[in-house]
Amino acid sequence: MTSLLGDIGNLISVAITPALLMLGVMIQMRVLTNRLERISDRQETLEDRLSGGLGPRPILVHELSVLRRRATAIHRAVGLSACCMILVCMVVVVLFIDDSLHLKLDSLIAFMFVATMIMLIGSFSLLLHEIFIASHSLPATTLLRPATQGQPSQ
Repeated sequence: MTSLLGDIGNLISVAITPALLMLGVMIQMRVLTNRLERISDRQETLEDRLSGGLGPRPILVHELSVLRRRATAIHRAVGLSACCMILVCMVVVVLFIDDSLHLKLDSLIAFMFVATMIMLIGSFSLLLHEIFIASHSLPATTLLRPATQGQPSQ
């Protein structure tokens, strides 16, 4: 009886690593959804300005196109993160199936874990790409801000 509990204890300790990975991916997904929400809010504001004729049309159209590119990158990153979470859950399930049925699924578990890491790398890369787009579009967005008194507008 103690050997069974020992095996389960070892299996649970092995399954903790994917659980911690899931926590990290959930935090990343929260960051991604926050960024997407801010993009959406900014897009609404710009569309209201555009439809109301407030501000130079070419600049508003340009900034809206930049926001669409950013939103696309974030959507893809969220998709990869969600797939990553599903694979992590599947790794835990396969670990328990492997142990309970005494199957040799080591290669499958390793493949699934590597696929999980590749999806996570892709998601982080897309987040970095979105940050790159946002930081390189800053000069266009500063043109929409009114000049403060005493400073010439650019």
